Amino acid sequence: PFQKAKEVLKFYRDFASSLPDELNTAAGVLTSPEGAPVVGILACYNGPIEAGEKALRPLREFGPPLADQIRPMPYTEFQSMLDPLVPPRRQYYEKAHFMKEISDGAIDTMVAHFAKVTSPLSFLFLQQTGGAMQRGATAYAHRDAMYNFIFISAWLDPGESEIHIRWTRELWEAMQPFSTGGVYVNSIGREAEEGADLIRSAYGANYPRLAVLKNKYDPTNIFRHTQNIKPTV
Repeated sequence: PFQKAKEVLKFYRDFASSLPDELNTAAGVLTSPEGAPVVGILACYNGPIEAGEKALRPLREFGPPLADQIRPMPYTEFQSMLDPLVPPRRQYYEKAHFMKEISDGAIDTMVAHFAKVTSPLSFLFLQQTGGAMQRGATAYAHRDAMYNFIFISAWLDPGESEIHIRWTRELWEAMQPFSTGGVYVNSIGREAEEGADLIRSAYGANYPRLAVLKNKYDPTNIFRHTQNIKPTV
């Protein structure tokens, strides 16, 4: 099954590398309710149905899939499709890397590491970025990244935390060679856990400009309970 996972992820890489802005995708590796490793591909096309069906044709022809749930649906339904993977009252630990590309080495590394996953509730996925996110003057700094690789450990017993957190950190270290060095701000913890340098990497070259705004609008650092930009005044 893990060799098949590599084939699917390589197909996904080729498919996702040349898509219009109207189509965004993600691909994930997880464990099915029956206990088997599976790969899932999500696709969201925002435009005329006929054009969307044409753009998605290569995806639907690759297979056969275990399930095909592609159909017209409200965006709110699509946005909540992954909610069952992260229900409340579980234990969670998350890390991530931005990536310019999905190389064969990156695929080999993620599949090999998932083969040793310590909890059947844990999963990893590649979230496509690029597109409109590469354009415009916003605080988003990672315009060279085409994917956000996110891995989430999930488990039930708090007494098992160490082993599952270790699995996630080891994957994060193993994927360093394929990373841009940046990370999405929602995928990191507090400074005491992650260090100031990793938090700065979330904002990249925009950090100094954001610090100027922080000095102007929040010089006393009232908003300090997330990944914080510190005032310098």
